[in-house]
Amino acid sequence: MDHPFSALDTELDTEAAYATSKSLKSASDNDADLQPDNFSLPSTDKHTPLLVSIVVPVFNERETLPLLLSRLQRTMAHTNYHVEIIIVDDHSNDGTREFLQNHTNTNSVHVLRKRGKRGKSYSLIEGFRRAKGDVIAMIDGDLQYPPEAIPAMVRTLQKVDIVVAKRMRFKTSRLRNTLSYLFRLVFGRILLGLNVDVQSGLKVFRKEILDTVELKTSAWGFDYQFLYKARRMGYTVGEKEIIFEERKFGHSHVKTISTALELAWGALRLRLSYIPRDLFAFLYYPHASEHEVKNEHNTTDYLFLPDIQSSKKHIYKETVSLAVVSLLIMSAIIGALSYVLRSSPLVILSGILSVVYLGLIGFKLYVVHQSLNRKLLSFSRRDVAAIKDEDLPLYTILIPLYKEAEVIPQIVKAMTSIDYPTDKLEILITVEEYDHETIDAIRQANMPPHFRMLTLPDVQPKSKPKALNVAFSHTHGEFFVIYDAEIIPDADQLKKAYLAFRKDRSLACVQTRLDHYNLNQNWITKLFNAEFSFYYDLFLPGLQKLGYPLPLSGHSTHFRRQVLADIGLWDPYNMTEDCDVGIRLARKGYKTEILDSLSQEEATCTFDSWVKQRSRWMKGFIQTAIVHLRHPVRFKNELGSWKNFGAFLLIVPGSVVMNVLNLFYWGLLVLWFTTHSPVIQLLFPRFILYFSLLSFVLGNFMFTYLNLIGSYKRKRFSMVKYSLLSFVYWLMLAYAGIRATIQLFTSPHRWEKTTHGTHLLPNSLYAVPVS
Repeated sequence: MDHPFSALDTELDTEAAYATSKSLKSASDNDADLQPDNFSLPSTDKHTPLLVSIVVPVFNERETLPLLLSRLQRTMAHTNYHVEIIIVDDHSNDGTREFLQNHTNTNSVHVLRKRGKRGKSYSLIEGFRRAKGDVIAMIDGDLQYPPEAIPAMVRTLQKVDIVVAKRMRFKTSRLRNTLSYLFRLVFGRILLGLNVDVQSGLKVFRKEILDTVELKTSAWGFDYQFLYKARRMGYTVGEKEIIFEERKFGHSHVKTISTALELAWGALRLRLSYIPRDLFAFLYYPHASEHEVKNEHNTTDYLFLPDIQSSKKHIYKETVSLAVVSLLIMSAIIGALSYVLRSSPLVILSGILSVVYLGLIGFKLYVVHQSLNRKLLSFSRRDVAAIKDEDLPLYTILIPLYKEAEVIPQIVKAMTSIDYPTDKLEILITVEEYDHETIDAIRQANMPPHFRMLTLPDVQPKSKPKALNVAFSHTHGEFFVIYDAEIIPDADQLKKAYLAFRKDRSLACVQTRLDHYNLNQNWITKLFNAEFSFYYDLFLPGLQKLGYPLPLSGHSTHFRRQVLADIGLWDPYNMTEDCDVGIRLARKGYKTEILDSLSQEEATCTFDSWVKQRSRWMKGFIQTAIVHLRHPVRFKNELGSWKNFGAFLLIVPGSVVMNVLNLFYWGLLVLWFTTHSPVIQLLFPRFILYFSLLSFVLGNFMFTYLNLIGSYKRKRFSMVKYSLLSFVYWLMLAYAGIRATIQLFTSPHRWEKTTHGTHLLPNSLYAVPVS
């Protein structure tokens, strides 16, 4: 069948050939723009030709339309794209409408008669609403922009989201050229930060951007508003150089001075409207990165979360604006109290810190009190024995390893001791490709068939959560649990977790209790175990009873597989990916329970190893706090209440703050006794001194007492006396907290690995038997 424009070909051949030969010059490459093209967007099927919608706004362009349509037809015919041309007629009165009615009645060319306001911007928006393509090209109907540039611009969408035709040579009036240059410089580049030809009438972009960017435009304001808002939403903009031709037919419809003033005023208003968003960025969401699609194809760093929900970068304008506003509010409060109470601002600050410290202590006591009559989720031996093997689902155990050759025999023994049918159990062990000792140890262990080894790609970050993200797509279990290298879980733990999920279909995650099998090695392991006893037997159950978000542990936490996929798996840049996952589960409204089942791990037995582990945990707590507080009001709304939001502040950042304040107050106490400095005395007038003394005494007593009852509840009476050394452990925590804060700036994503297996080395000072 003849193409609808074929009747025009003869009379336009000469001029079309001339225009085609001159129109396009590319700055970045020498693309043959009329060669066949197989490009497809990532979101489309590679075997399905791309649909490109070309929107042409016209007003009184009867003389230019025949040539424009012919050149479009010739250009796009040499590509593999499906093409639809949408011509939007803005109430023309020169015969344009009649021409379009007589020459464009085809399936690929659509004439849209304008219904809304007059103006190019309104015509474009009406045309975009009609467009069906994955890619949209917009081109003015005056033939000053070469349609031959469109295929090359579409190909550039493989690198960027929007491609703008950059006018390299102007063949128009000097006044228009000057005003266009000034607008690009002053309003485009300086005011809006757009380093492209803002008002260019030829652009190609992904249609999905129109679904994201809200446009409230004026007659001529589409271009700068579209580009500015799209860039703020995180979309990338590129350019292709063209020659901007002199108009050969008809007359320009642009009123140079009035249009320039309208554009300038519109750009100024647009930028001013975003000043509150820049000053109070933490109040506005979603963030640009949340519109990016991240899936299993992200093999660069295996981050499947939007960047704003990750610790990949710590400093965002949301964080800075929140910090500045919070500091201003706090300064105003201190200033007002200082004026009212006729006291020094430093004294007021000292009093506030004492109140915060006492509040943290009171919160922990309240949580523990709630846990005392809280029964954990438990199942009897009879419940477990009643399970039929054929009813059990496929269960995945994931064990991430790095430099763990010494504990491979222990892993095999612990995992093969699990009471679960092996045909419904998959155990996936991840290793780094350069960790030859661990790989050799695994190969020599002659593991059963349901064990598999997965070699991780050598990409950054080098962290445990990255390993989990890589491995997830290689697993198939309906339920999912992570065990660290040294973990020895209860043999029936998987069955108990399955019973918990079966009993409550709304349950997304179960956290087990943790213990140490080498708790008697030395005083460090004993104090470490006392802390674990308090945390997993008293603190977490109390948080769960109160409905507060739970900072989960990094292992022995069982998940429904689809829940992990829904929350975006783990953040490979977070040092406590477990804590972060627990908070994200709470934000999504998922339910977590504490399961009465034990997993035993190796307590770090040297000061150096303990400090590295604790510093990593606290650094991760700080990262988690920064991430979730980037949009605090949104965070509160997702948690459900200010009460839950306040609990998060006390649980996550509050834990680090308390440890840092410990060191601060202990340091002041030592300085006072050694120097009797009058400066310190000035910071603590009588009322604040008594209040601080109460916090100091109560805090030390509480910390000691909670560790004591933690050991007592587990009936480890011989451990109770070691709780009297809790003040030493407190100082250790304070040191680790300071170290973690420093590392947040110096090495935020460095994973300081905990050394395992010292208890298994026959010649080790710390060797102990493991039952």
